Amino acid sequence: MSEAIRIAIGAPLSGNAAALGAEMKQAIELAVEEQNADGGIAGFPIMVEGADDQGKVETGRQVADDFCNRPDLLGVVGHYNSNVTIAAAEIYAAHDLPMITPIASDTALTERSLPNVFRFTNRDDQTGAAISRHLYDTMGKRRAVLVETETMYGHSIGIAFSRAFLWLGGRIAERRTVREGSRDFDPLVASLRADFDLLFYGGSFEGAFILRAMRRAGLHQLFASGDGCWDAVNFLEPAGETATLGEGVLVLSATPEVGRVAGSSDFAARYATLFGPVGNYAVNSYDSVRVLIAAIRDAITETKGNPSRRDVLTAMRKLRFKGIAYSDPVQWDEKGDNLAVVTALNVVENGRFRQVAEIPRTQGGLIDAASRRPRQFLSR
Repeated sequence: MSEAIRIAIGAPLSGNAAALGAEMKQAIELAVEEQNADGGIAGFPIMVEGADDQGKVETGRQVADDFCNRPDLLGVVGHYNSNVTIAAAEIYAAHDLPMITPIASDTALTERSLPNVFRFTNRDDQTGAAISRHLYDTMGKRRAVLVETETMYGHSIGIAFSRAFLWLGGRIAERRTVREGSRDFDPLVASLRADFDLLFYGGSFEGAFILRAMRRAGLHQLFASGDGCWDAVNFLEPAGETATLGEGVLVLSATPEVGRVAGSSDFAARYATLFGPVGNYAVNSYDSVRVLIAAIRDAITETKGNPSRRDVLTAMRKLRFKGIAYSDPVQWDEKGDNLAVVTALNVVENGRFRQVAEIPRTQGGLIDAASRRPRQFLSR
């Protein structure tokens, strides 16, 4: 083994998601710094290097190629965007390089059952079903307008929500797509003709502006969304007080709010001292690299000091890890999905998200045959 254990981070450090990628990288580096202060792994220091994938598929592929060509790298934490992660995963798989993604949620990532891929966060089909059931059963919503961005994430969470909502007996009254980066949604809102009781948005950066356009137009219906809006910088700040007007908002997240799992508040305080308040999935990023570190430690023990990438993969598959993101210990199903995940549902109060519900994976997952209700098709 070399004089240090080397791992890598692939994240968008420029472009629309730069702030999100920076938080991911900072949380990972904090975990590594703390582990090194505690002796590293079996006495070896951990060296971590980051690369900017720009949130672009081609750049992500190049980053993956570069990482794979480094034989001393034992694992990658990344990426953030689902399309980038899916593309990079195939390259890592060809080189037996373990990849754990803290955030990428598109269902397709783990459906291929690549042996090197581990998803720490929840899947869109799980979270989409969980929020749909809450909207239908708990809040009594029946007719939705669905607005999604022309992105992989927007399509994925939009499909997940609509399929579950329809199975439960709801209706999709209208479906619209918007371009990522758009800001003027007054014409879109003015064109809505359907009778609806909620608007569901699938996307990341446009949600606050759609919400503001709704309230300007006098539309008071509930605004609900996937976790693309569970973001202080890109949703809470631009939404401002409109997030509490009318029926307010319901935003899902794939991790409980800070403070609900032991250790998460202490981590958030340490993070805030260095970088400012947690705004997104820092807790998931922190735990993801700790999972990778634990697997490398187990592989070192098993091989008596000289693990290969395949040894780390074997250790990762067997791992049970109790972290600060989820109450249950992290362990993987046969696809590489995390069995400990939950879906949290949040409203906004006093400029902050407040969790109002938490649905375990076993309850919030795919709509099973026993719970299906008569399907209502898209109205015309």
